[in-house]
Amino acid sequence: MPKKKSEDTYSYKGWLNSDSFLKRAFAILGYQMVAGLIIYGIFLGVILIFALLFSGTGLGLFGA
Repeated sequence: MPKKKSEDTYSYKGWLNSDSFLKRAFAILGYQMVAGLIIYGIFLGVILIFALLFSGTGLGLFGA
């Protein structure tokens, strides 16, 4: 007799509460990538601001 595919046991059907290990693993990986991109974006923005402030292009703080 073929085994019937079981449904997730939680009422919330998000990937973090899934019974499937792979769904949970990919959910965590996705959240980690989004958090990393946000932190990287903030870091890159700060560096860009400092580069513009201290550049000699006329746009910066010590420009000609």
